[in-house]
Amino acid sequence: MGMNMVALIGRLIADPEVMKTSEGLSVCKLRMAVDDTGSKEGGSDFLDIGVYGNQVDLCERYLRKGFVCGVSGKLHSEVRVNKRGVWHTTVIVVADNVNFLQWPDRKEDEE
Repeated sequence: MGMNMVALIGRLIADPEVMKTSEGLSVCKLRMAVDDTGSKEGGSDFLDIGVYGNQVDLCERYLRKGFVCGVSGKLHSEVRVNKRGVWHTTVIVVADNVNFLQWPDRKEDEE
């Protein structure tokens, strides 16, 4: 029996991108840098986050590059073969919950 749970706090390195899946569902893609506090060298891990459901519109409206947020969810991996026949694995975090830890300035929100 296994468990697939992820909890992260990090800084967005790009503005959110909203797109439609082939099934017509809206998804918000977040790209996040999470400090690697367990490493002697420091640095950051860069992760792709997929947000679905009612949080898509909120993420698109309120989050921006440089903002800090918390994400809880699960890991999802896909294995594909590229045109050269090389296997490629992509891992994303599918968010169950996104917490906004830094809000935009009111002036920015009123525009």
